[in-house]
Amino acid sequence: SDLFQHSNVVEFSPSGDLVAIAKGNTVNVLETHSLQVLHNYTLEDVVSIVEWSPTGRHLLFAMLKRGLVVVKSLSDEEWKCKIDEGMAGLTGAKWVPDGLQIITFTDYQLRATIWNLKDKSSCFIKSPKYS
Repeated sequence: SDLFQHSNVVEFSPSGDLVAIAKGNTVNVLETHSLQVLHNYTLEDVVSIVEWSPTGRHLLFAMLKRGLVVVKSLSDEEWKCKIDEGMAGLTGAKWVPDGLQIITFTDYQLRATIWNLKDKSSCFIKSPKYS
């Protein structure tokens, strides 16, 4: 279908009953059995990474060119989280297994930051080595 054609990223939910499809700056969340669109998100820039939380209740969208991460809740349309790495740049973003925290990685392995979505705190790891 046209929805899958030229998509940047396709990610299935942990349960497999939903799929998130990113095309440019738009992300659609569909039911896998009917392909009915349940959610449609328009973001600030091209989405490079889409990742489901381990619980399947939240979606992480990373816009690497902009150094920006946006998290949306599937159950609460008003709730969102925005993480801006700014001048440090962004090379990656992942959920921590507890589903309450996100780790982001800056350009040139300068820093990794763990962001707690529950209490809005963060901690930094200087010069992490990863590949």
